[in-house]
Amino acid sequence: MKRIIAALTLALAPAAAAHDHSTARYLGNEGVMVAHGDSKVLFDAFYADGFGQYALVPDDISQAMLNGEPPFDGVDAIFVSHVHGDHFSPRPTIAYMRAQTDVVMFAPEQVREKLIEAGVASDDPMMKRVRTLALSPEDNGETFSFGDIVVDVVSVPHAGNRPHIQNYAWRVSLGEETTVIHLGDADPKVLNFSRHQSHFNRKQTTTAFPPYWFVGDRNGELILNDIIKARQTIGVHVPRRAAGNGDAWRRRAGGDLFTDPGETRILSND
Repeated sequence: MKRIIAALTLALAPAAAAHDHSTARYLGNEGVMVAHGDSKVLFDAFYADGFGQYALVPDDISQAMLNGEPPFDGVDAIFVSHVHGDHFSPRPTIAYMRAQTDVVMFAPEQVREKLIEAGVASDDPMMKRVRTLALSPEDNGETFSFGDIVVDVVSVPHAGNRPHIQNYAWRVSLGEETTVIHLGDADPKVLNFSRHQSHFNRKQTTTAFPPYWFVGDRNGELILNDIIKARQTIGVHVPRRAAGNGDAWRRRAGGDLFTDPGETRILSND
């Protein structure tokens, strides 16, 4: 409960204070923008299907991202966890990548396949900015740099026994003070994460964005607190019916959740 109160207090802080901190802005479902200084990254921001359960990114936010309008100007990279339609859809992704020609995308190899199926030629100049990996849950994680941003990635199985889906946990460091991890639709089985303990131990995670079923779940909390060791957790993938009633959902979950597109949090290293 202490964590919830702290997060909500920060969320209500004056807007001017946010300029001195790293921030996370909720877009919808598992879509999140993280900003630190001049660095900005987007997670699972371009999708077209809520399957009748999950919030789509509101039209005004989608248009602002497409146009590169503040606060969505100067985005460095977008990250995709997996190919399901409530996380990634080719059409809005292609539109964004063509509109914002400096942005690089990092994703599972299955995303590249979907883009090509959607009609993008493999030698299209846009594809030079699409960087994909083919990892299995048994593979070691990988680490690479992109400008001032450091990226760690590991494959963790998708919830619901879907071994054919490449689901990646992207850990992204924006400067030395802010490291966030986005888990996609990870299954909260301890072995899925404990096998990568050395990977998670290499860096302190500031904030984790797990699917909401991790929050308040015994195994999920163990993964977040003892394996990933995140200082702050904000659950995502919350059903759209939670919008406008976030406080009640957070109380029931016993932890922080993003429920309303457009809401923000200040990311804390405390």
